[in-house]
Amino acid sequence: MIACLPMYDWPERRAETDALWTRLCDALRDEGFDAPDALTRAGDLEGAWLGPDLLLGETCSYPLETVLRGRVRYVATPIHDAPGCGHGTYRSVIVARGRGDDAAPPANAGSILPTSLEGPLAANAPESMSGFVALRRDMARAGRLFPEPTLWTGSHRASIRAVADGEAACAAIDCVTWQIAKDHEPAAQKVHVIGWTAERPGLPLITNAAMSDADMARLRTAVAAAMPAVVLDPPTER
Repeated sequence: MIACLPMYDWPERRAETDALWTRLCDALRDEGFDAPDALTRAGDLEGAWLGPDLLLGETCSYPLETVLRGRVRYVATPIHDAPGCGHGTYRSVIVARGRGDDAAPPANAGSILPTSLEGPLAANAPESMSGFVALRRDMARAGRLFPEPTLWTGSHRASIRAVADGEAACAAIDCVTWQIAKDHEPAAQKVHVIGWTAERPGLPLITNAAMSDADMARLRTAVAAAMPAVVLDPPTER
């Protein structure tokens, strides 16, 4: 069996990710699973997510509602401690170049969109909920034009750097990643928060589609023993 927790696994946080896996591994073995000693850090995320040997994986909610729908089983959603996070929910910050007062997270589940939001937009990938889809949906809901063109960067970190360097005017960054960036990415000191996307289900944990209901119950018991998590119904926005 394999496991992968790639979504917040920055090089500077590898020790924290590995420590989390150690807790999960012990809890999974206590529940009778043959959990691997180490995480798989593969470049082909979709291949890992869809592999028949996936014991536990971390994905984005948009792939779970699209390409992974019906092809994997949802386990639980971690609860993160970062501004903008709720009980298994998260948002994205909208950042622009320059220093300034950071906009606070909304007091309700809605978004806070800047009065003016123009492109280019730096975004990690078209299938990213936090980096692209969430902002597109919120802008459409508000009857606003989406900032264009889009500069595809490949990662939230690269999007922050693109805004800081003036290659893009704005970016939407997952609020947990934003907290990590403020600790580890110098470019984060050159941008500020000008808005927030609406609250959405956080990044889910999944397993392979062949897991039985009995195995799912044991998986969820193990996850709950190792980390703060909640089982959302539904685990995606749509």
